[in-house]
Amino acid sequence: MRESTGCPVVRFDHHSADFADELWQIYDGLRAARVAYSEIYGGFYVLSRYEDVYAAARDDETFSSDREVVLPATGVGRLIPLQADPPDLQRYRSALFPYFTQRAAEAMEPDIRRFTATTIDAFIEAGHCDLVTDLAAPVPAMTTLELMGLAPEDWAILAEPLHDLIAYPTDDPRHDSAREGVWVIRERFAAEVAERAAEPRDDMITHLLGLEADGSLSREEIVDLLMMVTIGGFDTTMAAIGSALLYLERHPDERQRLAADPDLLPAAVDEFLRFEAPVQGFARTVTRDIEIGGCPIPAGETVFLLWGSANRDPEAFERPDEMVLDRRPNRHLTFGVGGHRCLGSHLARVEMRVVLAETLRRLGDYTVQHAEVRWPRSVGILYGRAHIPATFAPSPALF
Repeated sequence: MRESTGCPVVRFDHHSADFADELWQIYDGLRAARVAYSEIYGGFYVLSRYEDVYAAARDDETFSSDREVVLPATGVGRLIPLQADPPDLQRYRSALFPYFTQRAAEAMEPDIRRFTATTIDAFIEAGHCDLVTDLAAPVPAMTTLELMGLAPEDWAILAEPLHDLIAYPTDDPRHDSAREGVWVIRERFAAEVAERAAEPRDDMITHLLGLEADGSLSREEIVDLLMMVTIGGFDTTMAAIGSALLYLERHPDERQRLAADPDLLPAAVDEFLRFEAPVQGFARTVTRDIEIGGCPIPAGETVFLLWGSANRDPEAFERPDEMVLDRRPNRHLTFGVGGHRCLGSHLARVEMRVVLAETLRRLGDYTVQHAEVRWPRSVGILYGRAHIPATFAPSPALF
């Protein structure tokens, strides 16, 4: 029994129906144990304290990302650079890096403002909307497609199977249907790549094809990278925006403070990301026998790194279970750390800042219909609400 090694066995199931409502209490218990073992999904160890998660995430040699990073596996192909170790990790990241610098993110702000304005215009005269499906979902998706050189207006066609893949657990028939839809997206991306090979443009796909020409990337790797940009760019920022808007409606004084002082937005965005991380964790595979907190972990075992728990660790943050809009410093692990730190972190921050600012400016004191707020069936991959219906005073569209 694993208890004899000093590592408690727990039933930790981040896809269970009650996980979303209980995860912060679950994390408190996990941090008290330091290291725990769950027997589901083939068995895996759980790291929940900030210092342990931080150290593991920075040690790619011991904690490999090459096998699988999502529990259980999505079955939609290789997620690179997320699912890669050095030296391939650096090769993949360097291929995408020019599109994800701070300067590149800031250069996209006019597009993000335009997408936000037209999205709000579509419902502002009606006086009601779903803050997730009508706002938080389309803006990041359109931004991602614009970044890639694809048509932003096609966002919903691509978003639906991606949303369902994440929202439904693997034993739900809708997950299987969504997985088939995601493979259709892969085929579409392969066709786009072939089209750019015949007629180059000034876009990300053509840039990646140039790296194929010099032997840095294969055609299959290009499609894999485009899939990862899409998966990472659509739902994670959507979840973060939705969580922030819900929090602000529940805390009117904080909402008024942020509306009155937009200079607080950059710090507030990072605090929203810490407080409710849209991605609660990723898995690693241990490459050698190790021991953490008196718990032996044999080579070949899976370890789950809980960003969401690390972000609430009282050893790392004062008042960890409170939102502190102007928290500084804020070394949250929502974007990861080390070689796998999220490439899209700069862009996500700009998107959140713009959408929150425009929502506060144009929708005023929006009111959420709390009885109708809905979680997805699973928050194991993405922690965010599926629906947040809201009402507000109707206003004229801008365009």
